[in-house]
Amino acid sequence: MSWVYEAQLYDSKSVAAYVAMCVRDDYLLRGKEAVKVQVFRTRKGNYGVRYRAAEAR
Repeated sequence: MSWVYEAQLYDSKSVAAYVAMCVRDDYLLRGKEAVKVQVFRTRKGNYGVRYRAAEAR
């Protein structure tokens, strides 16, 4: 399963974490399978959000 990246980068880690929380909650509210969401940092110092469906155990 590959990562899906949000189109926007953020200057603040807290803003990126808030967007990650919203992505996770959106999946849960829609009743879809669990999603793994991560906040990452680019080389230029900006923050982004990526997510993918959690692997079945």
